Order: sequence, then structure tokens, then C-alpha cells
Amino acid sequence: MKIKFLYTIVITLILFSCGYKIVDNKINFKINEIVTTGDKKISYHLKNKLSLISSEEEDRLMRINIITNKNKSIKERNVKNQITKHNIQIISKVELINLSNMKSKKFTFTKNGDFNVGSRHSDTLNNEKKLVDLLTIDISEQIIEALANYSNDS
Repeated sequence: MKIKFLYTIVITLILFSCGYKIVDNKINFKINEIVTTGDKKISYHLKNKLSLISSEEEDRLMRINIITNKNKSIKERNVKNQITKHNIQIISKVELINLSNMKSKKFTFTKNGDFNVGSRHSDTLNNEKKLVDLLTIDISEQIIEALANYSNDS
């Protein structure tokens, strides 16, 4: 009985004192300015997502520069040489500048996706719009995660 009790205490002490710490995804700075260039629609969505996560009570001020490019290319053609599938690549280059000490950190995020050509032109445009929205959401989540990691590291 004593051995079981001693064994349980030793295991508990080992597990609780292993130094494991939960990563905090809180942004520890206030975003002073977000400057976007490139594709206007994607930049607008990224700017809105990032402005929502800014911590108003923090003293550290940051400026974020985002350069966004969207590349659309042909992925597949059928036997009649008609386009059946397009590929879209969104590249966002993010520069985070700490306004107190003027240090900067650069990140690059890339997302790819394919969409099918519809039977009508409006179907094709809707497919493209849905894909661009999904890729933009993915990139915004990656940017927020990178900003949280950067704010916790410094």
C-alpha cells in the first residue's frame, strides 16, 4: 500500500514539474497602422482581420506593412484545348515594425488553390471568388498566428 502511494506521488511530481507551458496566442502590442499594397480586395480583408486583433491596452506600438499579390494561371485544358481548371496563388509579404525601437521582422505567406471553369462565365467567377475568400482566410489566420508567436517571443 505504501509503495502504491509513494509511486503515485512520484509520478504526479514528475508530470506536474516537467516545465510544460501552454502557448498563449494573445497579441501583446497595439497595431498603430496597417499599410497595404497590391490586390485591393485581399488587402482589404487582411486589414480588417488584423485590425480586430489589436490589443488596445498595450503600450508597444507596431506598424504592419502588407504586400499582396494574386497570380492566376491555367492548370488544365481538355482535348479541345479549352480551359477546364485554373490555379490561383496568393502571396502576402508582411513586415512588422516595432515603432519604439524600429526593429522589423518579415514574414512571407503563400497559399495555392484550384477552381473549375463553370458552364457559364458567372459560375466561373463565383468559383474564383469563393476560392480567393478561402485562401484569404487561411492567410489571415497564418498572419495572426505568426504575430502572436512574434509578440510572445519578444
